[in-house]
Amino acid sequence: MKEIKGKLLDMQKAIMDDIEVERNKSATAVTDDIGDDIDHANEERNRELYQLLAERDQQKLKQIKNAIDSIDAKTYGICEDCGDKIGKARLIALPFTKLCIDCKSEQERLKGIEKIPDSPVQNYTSSNDDV
Repeated sequence: MKEIKGKLLDMQKAIMDDIEVERNKSATAVTDDIGDDIDHANEERNRELYQLLAERDQQKLKQIKNAIDSIDAKTYGICEDCGDKIGKARLIALPFTKLCIDCKSEQERLKGIEKIPDSPVQNYTSSNDDV
């Protein structure tokens, strides 16, 4: 567990360092008083990208913190769905995972089923019910 906790702490530090680098880049960006419309559009795009990355990084930091907390609580490595142990290889590859490979596969399979659109025939007939 020490190896995985160390990896989680390294990941946490790397993310926080990346956030600081991006924050510094944002602080040195073009101001509204300088530059043309293209510069301003590029600055806005970079700001939006930074926001998306920051949100993703915040989620990952939360997952890492939860994993570290579960290591400390001695509940780390147990699948939240089925209660079985999560394989060591999976924990090493994705140390903040909460699901074993079987439960994660099932979750993704079910998500895939939810994303299948209605058939065109159903859409056509339901939209013509008013006629």
